[in-house]
Order: sequence, then structure tokens, then C-alpha cells
Amino acid sequence: MAAAKRSPKNPLDVDPGAIFAFRTSPLHPDSPPGTGRFGALAVVGRAPEVIVVAVFDGVWDRLPTSAEVREHRVLRRRRFAHTGRPSVFACGVEDTTGLSDLTALGTAPLTAEQTKLAAPYVSPGSVGTSFSTLALADADVEGEWRWAHDREALLREQEAVEERRRLAAEAEKERYAARLAGLTWEQLLAETPFERWTPSPPFPPAAFRRAAARRVHQACRELRDLGPKPRKPAARKVLKSLVLWFNTADQAADWVIETEEREDICLVLEELAHVAGHPSLVMEADDWREW
Repeated sequence: MAAAKRSPKNPLDVDPGAIFAFRTSPLHPDSPPGTGRFGALAVVGRAPEVIVVAVFDGVWDRLPTSAEVREHRVLRRRRFAHTGRPSVFACGVEDTTGLSDLTALGTAPLTAEQTKLAAPYVSPGSVGTSFSTLALADADVEGEWRWAHDREALLREQEAVEERRRLAAEAEKERYAARLAGLTWEQLLAETPFERWTPSPPFPPAAFRRAAARRVHQACRELRDLGPKPRKPAARKVLKSLVLWFNTADQAADWVIETEEREDICLVLEELAHVAGHPSLVMEADDWREW
């Protein structure tokens, strides 16, 4: 019996126990096109605003049946530096990341393994959870299959990917240096910081993002009002006040500042300190922040 959808935005927005199959996609631009392989996943839990999925360790050369899928356990990641972490994660209920040929296969009671792995996501205060997009299921199935059956070619592709990333990082470093060289308070006030913090989850709620952007603009105006060459103690006071605001706001929002948010906030602090003429103040921010 197929599970009834709750939302048209995400076909996986259904009750736990629903099973889906999907066609895998090439991992990299250099990968052979058209894998000819299928994977499967199950919805194993729900919490406010998130869906918890577990990916099966089976791979098929055609669309599998529900019975075939249920013979398999949860996939364990072992490629590259992985050491067996289960392929279980949460995604937002509005995640529109597509899985190719996603097909509902029916429903089945959750296994003891699935129930145990879903527990951290549905139990308040639990830790060790992972948030991503639905594309992770595709990458896990295809990545683990190729690690087991086509490892040398996969390693060559990964080397090419890393080289492209290295070149892109160098170009971004040059671009950012040029940005800092010409950055002004007027430019910072015309921009909206943290625009990439969407959707929520995995990023903080929209209200938090908007409040953070307003507080950054407030700090810009305060630093601008200090004049073209503010004294370091005065600039430090403004930047420290901004960092302390993030400390309080993060706690009030139940600790929503994670790795990507932290990097973005530190980048904003770096730009503010640079335009204020005291870039060394960024190093002091680590002593002020709690995130």
C-alpha cells in the first residue's frame, strides 16, 4: 500500500515506513554517464520540519520491488575516509533536491536497526545527528558501489575533483583580496549578509537570519560613525558587542550556529575589522565568541 503524501513539495514527506527506489546518478563530471543502477531508501522518522531517511545497502540493475529492498540493511559508508557510519540523515520537509526516477514502493514496519538509528533525530536533546539534502542518498549508493567495484577509476575522478577545487580556491582567494581592497561601509550596508542561509533547516530559521543581518548593519553604521580612522579600542567595543549579540541570539535560538554559519559570521567580522582599519581584531573575536 503506497504511503499518502502530506506535502507536494517533497515526495518523502510521508509517515515512517515508506520505501522508495531511485536511479543513481554519476558522481562527478568525469564519471561515465548513465549508471544503470538503482538504490532505495526508507523514511524512518519525522521531527518538526525534518524528515529522517535511511539508505539501503542494496544496488539493482532495474527498479527493485518492495520485497527485494526489505531484504537489505542500512548502508554503511566505507569509501575514502569513512569507517562504517550508517547512511542515515535528516533533510528539510521542503527539500526539493531531486532523486532520479524516485518511485514509491510501499510501506513496511521499521526494523529494529532503523528504529535505533532514527532515535537521535526524534528524541529531544540527542546528539550525533546528520543533516543534508536528498542528494546524499544518491551519492552514498553510487559512491559505495564504485568504491567496491570501480575504485581505481573513482580515485582518479576524485583527484580531478580536488584539483578543480584547489584552482577554484585560489581564484576565490584572489577575488576576496580584491574585494577587501575596495570595500567600503556603503557597500557593506547595501549588501544583505547571510543570504545563503536557506532553507531552514539545515540553516537557522529565517527570523534568526534577518535579525543577524540587521545587527551586522547596525555594527557597520556604528563603526562608520567612528570616522575614517577610528581608534582600536572604539572599534573593538563595536565588534565585541556584535559577537556577544551572536552568543546570546544563538543560545536563545537553541544553538543554531554550526560550521557554515560560524564561517560566514567570522567572514563578516573580518570584513568589518578590515574596513575599520584594524584587521587584527578578528583574532581577538575567538576569545569573545561561544559558537
